[in-house]
Amino acid sequence: MTATVGRDGGAFNGATEAVLHLHRAANAVRQHVEQEVLRPRQLTWTGFVVLRTVWAARRIETRHVAEQAGISKATLTGVVDTLSGRGLMKRSNHPDDGRLVLLQLTRKGHRMIRELLPESQDAESYALSYLDSGELARITAALRGLVDHLERPR
Repeated sequence: MTATVGRDGGAFNGATEAVLHLHRAANAVRQHVEQEVLRPRQLTWTGFVVLRTVWAARRIETRHVAEQAGISKATLTGVVDTLSGRGLMKRSNHPDDGRLVLLQLTRKGHRMIRELLPESQDAESYALSYLDSGELARITAALRGLVDHLERPR
């Protein structure tokens, strides 16, 4: 693998440089969606991801939300406290196991996610609009392959 030199004079190999750009690109898209869609509604990216995850499942255990959102259970607790306090989400006990907590959106939460989804999709489309359809398909396939590769046991 050939190495390239970073601004500080340190060497990066191709994989390191790709991961660096992947991280920067993901953050740039996230910041764009936050700025254009979420911030006007006083919503964080993590809050949006939790809302979207619960909406998609209709009713879901907290441990599954944390896993799907890629956050810790402790972080989820704070996010759910905030969303519940705003009347967007409610907690309930699992009918078969009182130790487990289920989440679901309130009517207000459903209204918000129905407004947010098309707006966030528009912001995401804008962020990637410089790519033609072939480039977008190749990047999507490559990223899906990366995730599949890393989720397989070594």
